[in-house]
Parts: sequence; C-alpha cells; structure tokens
Amino acid sequence: MRESIKFDKVADLYDFHVNVDFDIHFFLKETESYKKEILELMCGTGRVSIPLLESGKIMTCVDYSKGMLDYFARKIKNKNYPVDLVEMDVTNLDLKKKFELILLPFHSITEILSTDLQCKALKSISFHLEKNGVFILTLQNPKTRLALADGETRIIGEFPIERNRRMIISYMNQYSQYDKVVSGFQFYEIYDSTNIMIEKRFLEINFKPISDAELRDMIKDSGLEIVETYGDYSYNRFDEETSNFMIYKMIKK
Repeated sequence: MRESIKFDKVADLYDFHVNVDFDIHFFLKETESYKKEILELMCGTGRVSIPLLESGKIMTCVDYSKGMLDYFARKIKNKNYPVDLVEMDVTNLDLKKKFELILLPFHSITEILSTDLQCKALKSISFHLEKNGVFILTLQNPKTRLALADGETRIIGEFPIERNRRMIISYMNQYSQYDKVVSGFQFYEIYDSTNIMIEKRFLEINFKPISDAELRDMIKDSGLEIVETYGDYSYNRFDEETSNFMIYKMIKK
C-alpha cells in the first residue's frame, strides 16, 4: 500500500532546497485585508506562513509532520508571533473553531493518496470555514506536471548546506494509470568539503494529481463554490493545456 510522504525523514534538510518564493507575493496580497486569524493547512516548515506572520497576520498552522513543525517552531523562536502550530492530519481536522480565510498552498492536498480522502479533507475544510469565508487552494496542472512523471531520473539541483557541506538531490516519478498516483523517490546525497559523500537518504514520494474537472466534481457536496480560477500567481487565466498551476479561490456557501 502506498504511503504518504514521510517528511520527518528530511525535515532538517527541507529548507535548504525548498526555498522558492514565487507564490509569496500572491498570498501576501490575498491576506492583506484580513485582521482575524487565518488557517494555513499542510504548512511544512513555514515557507508561506512566516512571511504572513512577518506582515502582521494572526495564524493557526497545521501539518501532519511533527519534524516539519519542530523546524518551523525553531525558526520563529523568540519572535513572539501570534501563531498556533498544530500537528494534525487535514483529513481528520478538528480545531473547534471556524475561520474567515483558509489557505492550502503548494499543491500539498495531492499528498493525500485517494479521491475519497481528498474529498474528506475538502469537506473538513469547508466545515472549518465561516459562511462566505474564503478558501484558497493551489494545485499543479496534471496536463503539464505529468510530462515529468515518466520514470526518468533527474537532478533537482545542488544546494549548499551547513558546515561547509553540499547536497545533491535527484528524483524519479512514475505515473500509474491503475490508481492515478504518481510514485517515485528522492535521493539526498551529502558531500563534505573534500567531495566525499558522507550521507545518503532515500525518501519515497507519492502524490495523487487532481484535474480541474475532478476538483469541480469533488466539491459538489462540500458546501464550497469556486469563484475565481488562475493559471499562475500573477492572476493570469487558467489554460488547461499550458498553465503550470491551478489556483482556486472558493467561498463557503
């Protein structure tokens, strides 16, 4: 049976290579008018959350990986940000309160590996949203993303890390027509200053892409309604054939 990604295995290395900021301006703009508490789901080590906290937002941040949340907490130690870090699976979300704005960035919902559980997560999110509240969900477009799920091994890149070491990350993805899941791995190779490899880690990767049509079908009974769809973080129109992203703004009906 396929398993969710075990981010605890690489939580200490995550920020060295997942340090992109192409979506930060979008989330800053989308949250600028909100004064009440914002919920971010599958928040990881705070890549999106921390810029929002720095802008003065009040947040609850949820992730299923204790290791990722521990690094998040370490990064904001002594900052006194108004944030609550919660270890919880979004498919069993139970926060005892509702929010006017919920964010789920970086196509993370696809790490939930069945349509039934993805639907369960969406219904749980809807339950935690105030009436007329906003939910922003970002996805990769399967039309363009699956072109790289071909079984070929590729290099993600080389990254400097602490203590004068460097890390090379490679990956392989393969799409299964049987269960509609992309599976594969990431290899983390760590070298010292003399180019001797001192550590190697293996991370199993599984995710279940969601198409535009599938998402629209999934939310039919969730109480959510799509009001805006974008193909990138600059608000350009979504084109199923060419857009790399699918960005949805929904409201609670």
